Amino acid sequence: GGPVMTFEGDSDAHIVRGLIAILLSLYSGRTAREIVKTDPEAVFARIGLREHLTSQRSNGLSSMLARIRSDADAALRGASS
Repeated sequence: GGPVMTFEGDSDAHIVRGLIAILLSLYSGRTAREIVKTDPEAVFARIGLREHLTSQRSNGLSSMLARIRSDADAALRGASS
């Protein structure tokens, strides 16, 4: 499953801090393979998250997700070398 990954994040904005907490609960402490296989949009749909975000917050969330997935992909490539 690749290495176990741990993420940290923080923000002065309470809403962003909450989004970070959701992502940390989804991804931190999981293997790189689990991270790549996780469908965050299914989780977001289940809790109705995207419906309550401005487009700017939604774009920021997408950027954080892309970074997490990119780090997991890189960890998997590094583990197979």
